[in-house]
Formats: sequence, structure tokens, C-alpha cells
Amino acid sequence: MRRKTAIGLAAALTLAAVGGAAADPSHGIAMHGAPKYGADFDHLDYANANAPKGGTLRLAAIGTFDTFNPNTIKGSKAAGLNLTNVRLMARVWDEPFTLYGVIAETIEVPDDRSWVAFTLREAARFSDGSPITVDDVIFSWETIRDKGRPNSRSTFAQIERAERVGARGVKFVFKPDLDDRELPLLVGAFLPVLSKAYWEGRDFSETTLEPPVHTGPYRIASFDPGRRIVYERDPDWWGADLPVTRGHFNFDEIRYEYFRDNAIALESFKAGDLDY
Repeated sequence: MRRKTAIGLAAALTLAAVGGAAADPSHGIAMHGAPKYGADFDHLDYANANAPKGGTLRLAAIGTFDTFNPNTIKGSKAAGLNLTNVRLMARVWDEPFTLYGVIAETIEVPDDRSWVAFTLREAARFSDGSPITVDDVIFSWETIRDKGRPNSRSTFAQIERAERVGARGVKFVFKPDLDDRELPLLVGAFLPVLSKAYWEGRDFSETTLEPPVHTGPYRIASFDPGRRIVYERDPDWWGADLPVTRGHFNFDEIRYEYFRDNAIALESFKAGDLDY
């Protein structure tokens, strides 16, 4: 009995020392169980992989805007900025909480989820054509942790350190004794990926109406603060044919018309000036 107990204790201490047994790098991660889609999936079940491209979608927004930076508390962010950016991983809507890689090609977590590692796609690019690098991801974490919105600061402050792993790998090690199995997914789904070259010389906490370098399928085509903002689809976006994005982002143009209140917006819709 003593010998068996000693062997069991030694095994437990060994696992604790290495942070649990690490899984192999994967194309996706689920909060519970395994992802629905395998590594070789072509597109999401609810997406039309051959959806036609084109047309304009006209939407309503209420109020006004004075910034294109949605990651700080200062200012009123423009509607639709999510169209201009993607994250390391994307959430899908036919599973409770599962992510598949976008900027990240793979994700790796140990059994105890005490850290998470991502391998970046070699093809991932910012809108200025520069590659998305490990330095950009680490800079993004540091910036959001220190200058982001309060909820983001709280989440990303739970990361103890970030480490480079090879040329395209980044590892986030969480603070000890957190026991938060959701945290690897929160990093993948909600950490904005910022261009270090663009933001280093700018005050991240200030409002800005200069369209920033971004990562997503749309770019700001034109805007009139308080009246409208127009997004145009980038036909050469690097992520258009990923399994998790195929069949998405089909409108060539998405317009947000601003109104002071819902009643006037509804009248505009009834007059045929808006689609939704």
C-alpha cells in the first residue's frame, strides 16, 4: 500500500510540474467535449460555400460616433467595426461554445488548461499587406491588458506571461490556481490583434477617425460622423477561403445610416431607405 501510494503521489507531482498533459495542436477547441467539425471540414453547415457576392446592405444605427477604435472606453465607436477585424479564432453558431482558427492555424492546450498556445497562419496579413506576427499578438495582449476596456483588462490580466514559440507560435501562460477552463477560449475569441508598427507611435487610449490598419474582410470606404459610415468588401482578403469563413462576408458594400432615435429610423425603413 505504501509503495502504491508513493508511486501515485510521484505521478501526480510529475503532472503538476509539467502543467498537465498537453494535447496535440488542433484546428479548433470546444468548451466541453470535441469540436463538431473535423480538421478536414470544408465549410460550416449553415453557410453556403458558393454564396453569390455583390450588392449593398443598408442598416440603421442610433446616435453618433467619433472613433474607429472599439477597444477603449473613450468616445463612441462607429457601428460595424467588427467587419474590419477578425480574431485568432472564430466562434460558430451551431455549437454552444466552439472556436475554429482564423488568424491562428492551430491551438494547443494542456489537460488542465493552464496555458494556451497558437500557431499563426503564414498567410495572415494586415490590411497594409504586412504579415501578422507573434510580436503583433504579444503587443496586442500587453496593450489591451493595460489600456483596453475594463472587462478586457480584467480578462487578459489573468495571463501571467506571453512567450514566443518558434517563428509563428505564441504561448500564453495563465496565473497559478485560476482554474478557469474558459480562459483559453476567451483569448482565442476576444483578443484583438493589433498592428504593432501602426499603433506604437499613436496614443491607443485616444479617439481617432483615422481608419486604422486592420485584419478583416471589410475596410472603411467613406464616412460622415453622425450621419453614415460605409464599408466595402476587400476582394483580396487573405481569409476568404478558410473553412470557418467560406460563404460569409458576401455583400460588396454595407452602409450604416445614423438616426437620432428609433422612431425616425423606423420611418426610414418603412419608406424603403433601409433593408433592416
